[in-house]
Amino acid sequence: MTEINWQLFWILMVLHCVIGTAAAFVAKSRGRNFNIWLGWGLLGGTIALITAFLLPAKNLD
Repeated sequence: MTEINWQLFWILMVLHCVIGTAAAFVAKSRGRNFNIWLGWGLLGGTIALITAFLLPAKNLD
């Protein structure tokens, strides 16, 4: 059996959540719903951040 390096696991989990939160802030700056994007970011991590950067800005008029 392989032993899990728990310290590395938790570092990666925290980094994943930080990246997900960053995705929510990027999406918010583009006029999107922060809460929805926070959920998506926490699930999707890096993919959500890339998607948020590719979003067109919503017209806030």
